[in-house]
Amino acid sequence: MARFWLTVFPRARSLLHRWERAARAIPDPRLRTLALETLRSEGLSAMGAALVATTVRQRDPALVRLLVSLQVAWDYIDTLAEQPATDPLANGMQLHRALVDAVRPEPPRNDYYRLHPVGDDGGYLLALVECCRAACASLPAFERVAHAAARELEHAEVQYANHAPRGRREAVLREWAARQHEHSDASWFELAAAASSSLGVLAILALAADPTTSDTTVERLQSAYVPWVDALTALLDSVVDRPADAHAGLTSWVDHYPSDDATTARLQTVTARAVEGVRTLPRGERHVVIVTGMMAMHLSQPSAQLPGVQPTTRAVLRTAETFAMPVLLLLLRGWRRARAQQGGAGARMLGAGRPGDDLELRGARCQPAVSPTGQLTPVPPSPQ
Repeated sequence: MARFWLTVFPRARSLLHRWERAARAIPDPRLRTLALETLRSEGLSAMGAALVATTVRQRDPALVRLLVSLQVAWDYIDTLAEQPATDPLANGMQLHRALVDAVRPEPPRNDYYRLHPVGDDGGYLLALVECCRAACASLPAFERVAHAAARELEHAEVQYANHAPRGRREAVLREWAARQHEHSDASWFELAAAASSSLGVLAILALAADPTTSDTTVERLQSAYVPWVDALTALLDSVVDRPADAHAGLTSWVDHYPSDDATTARLQTVTARAVEGVRTLPRGERHVVIVTGMMAMHLSQPSAQLPGVQPTTRAVLRTAETFAMPVLLLLLRGWRRARAQQGGAGARMLGAGRPGDDLELRGARCQPAVSPTGQLTPVPPSPQ
């Protein structure tokens, strides 16, 4: 955590500030509003993505740029996919191609907004993609992780089935889960929930900064995170959002369990498997902190203390039993209270970073250029 606050956090905060400036230059007012609102509401997710950089010993600025920019793109695309469209499922999957392009060496060729009602973002989404691609190209072991990362991002397109018409939604998810043979003891909705989490692919990408990464290392980490850590991420989010989802008439992942007791028991099992799975990895204690931080992010929400939710969240906390949990939970609860009291002043997390970061980002080909007309021009990856 000391390393995160001293070296990773300033870079991540500076980069988020620059993506906010880029979002302000989006020509279409609707897309501009969506991009800015997503950055402000999901800033904690982007910081969580940056925290994953601490799982490797190497201090590579390119890794922070990759993790943060990919998470910003992920959250923005998720927001776009929630907007009305003629075919919500096809629209979500078309937008999702940007995430796969972000970790592929081939130049992007997709029109991500082809099925979206509006698409004049001035190059904002493409700039995010190009920033990720440039960072990938500069990481020493990216070739070792490229296939696994692309595969997990391709699986993540199933999350957009949640935006399909209610009558089609479950059938699409069940058909997709039936094709996944690696994890027969996970239910169809647990597999689908896991695919909607970015944490596993972020952990895989972090290995790209370590030149000693081997195929075996990638396989071990992927087995630890997928599906159990990813499933836990999505299921906890579903638990704490359940009251709001019920009020809005939406179905959550945990609604598929037969009862509240079954939900609690299963989440305890998933929590135990997630924590023990990462504990056995090289530098496993760091991965335990990542999983614990993810859990604390969800369990620090006020809705986690509601009477209908608290029995499950308390059971999950007892199951985790990690030293970091009380500390992270206390910090995040304090952060949420401070943000609420200041009327959203927590968004100032996107404020300016260290002096000189502007030059560092431009030199890394991660600074989107803004023309005099307000159009964003993604800077091509550096040939170095």
